[in-house]
Amino acid sequence: MSATLAALGAVLSRHRAATRISMTGLALITVMGLSQQSATQAGPEQDPLVVETLLPRNVGIAVATNASITIPFDAAMEPVSVESALQVLPAQRAKVSWNEDHTALTLSPERLWRTDESYLVVIPGSSRTADGTALLAARRFSFTTQTAPVVTDFQVRPTGVDLAARATSQPATGTATRVSATSLISIGFSDQMDTVDVEEQFVINPHVAGDLSWSGGKLVFTPTERLAAGGRYTISLVGAHDRAGNVLGGDASFSFTIKAGAQLITTAPKLGATETETASVEMWFSQPMDSQAAGAAFSLTDGSSGATVDGRLEWDEGGTHLTFLPDAALAAGTTFNVAFGEGARDADGNPVSMAWSFTTRAAPVAAQAAVATPPAQTAPVAPPVPVVPPPAPASSAAEYAVNQINASRAAYGFGPVVLDAAISAVAYAHAYDQALNGYFSHTGLDGSTRESRLRAGGIAFGWSGENQCYLVGRTDLATLDWCHAAFMAEPYPGQFNHIANVLNPNARRVGVGIAQVGSKIVVVWDFTD
Repeated sequence: MSATLAALGAVLSRHRAATRISMTGLALITVMGLSQQSATQAGPEQDPLVVETLLPRNVGIAVATNASITIPFDAAMEPVSVESALQVLPAQRAKVSWNEDHTALTLSPERLWRTDESYLVVIPGSSRTADGTALLAARRFSFTTQTAPVVTDFQVRPTGVDLAARATSQPATGTATRVSATSLISIGFSDQMDTVDVEEQFVINPHVAGDLSWSGGKLVFTPTERLAAGGRYTISLVGAHDRAGNVLGGDASFSFTIKAGAQLITTAPKLGATETETASVEMWFSQPMDSQAAGAAFSLTDGSSGATVDGRLEWDEGGTHLTFLPDAALAAGTTFNVAFGEGARDADGNPVSMAWSFTTRAAPVAAQAAVATPPAQTAPVAPPVPVVPPPAPASSAAEYAVNQINASRAAYGFGPVVLDAAISAVAYAHAYDQALNGYFSHTGLDGSTRESRLRAGGIAFGWSGENQCYLVGRTDLATLDWCHAAFMAEPYPGQFNHIANVLNPNARRVGVGIAQVGSKIVVVWDFTD
């Protein structure tokens, strides 16, 4: 039988994972064989074999991280022999104490057990009982600790809404989108938190001034200033602790976006329209407006006299469509200016400023007989700079910008460019990044260039160019007028300047990105063939 055991041991050495289980089975077989022979075989009395269990003995589940665990023994132990080689896995510094008769050992964490951890305590086989008998085989005990505190809900809600009255909340892992610029943030936890520590770890980026408070175990952040329309914010609680000192687990960073402020989408008559005949002025907005505040700030004035045109305002039910009906017919051949003055805002309270104009058709005049005159004899003069006509009417600011470009290209004998939505998306992303982060460069903060941004946007091109410009405190159309006039005032033919891009014979497509953050408007024009 010893030969059999040796052969089996060689096999088991090559299969370590099965060794202990297989040897246990063998031990059982051996005991059975001995018991069968005991009735007929003489010899010295043998010690009974004790089978060692493969699984550690459990001494605690979901143990508090500041609690002690107790290891029981069947007999009084000699403490020094136990403590000299005792192991806690994973390694953790712990204090050891004994009951009075040394039959139970208590382990207390020097600080805290780790959360969500499974511990194994190994009592070495060299440990001895009080009478000096060695255990021979190691004893193993296990316990698990409590879960870490986590964020259970994350809410971004308008101020004035009762938290307790809300039936649902934003999942802790979700991202709240298009929330009000007057929102406050509340965060719920699975355990009672160390409020001072949580407030110290609270970070909102970009920075927003505000107040922190607690309500029913929830942390509430109330901004003392409006959040930026269209902005994205991130909140972090990384490193915060509960009252027991356990660090916050799970997701500890959350983000949300603010809905964009109302923008003028289209008008009737169209922006900059000439020779128009209309009995009303209409405007459509991307977001509901505060009809009372916007109505009080609205004006329609005669561009030649400065007189205000009297009439009445009508809004649709959603607050996105404004119609102004003059009390009398608009004068013929006159430019009229439409504007929202100070105090105009959308329904979320974001300020809205805009100004545009249109010109009515002139009254017909009697035709006069033409009188032929001989041409005057003049000295030769240099050819004049082409006269650029005003841009064609447009239904949006981007279309207005393209009409400006095409009016200039036509005056210089070049074909038109077309507005490309995909290129406009690339241009807008770069314009918004500059407006939001306060820089002005053809190179993005991430190192991107005009060409790399176009390729990332899936644009195929052989030639490309980029113009950009910004103004503060002006409307989008006023910004476009000023920037385009500045471009066209540059030397031509030019090289590596703005007018060279506007009049480049290779240009076939253009994307226009107009981004506004606060009172600053950044415009990016991307040209491609």
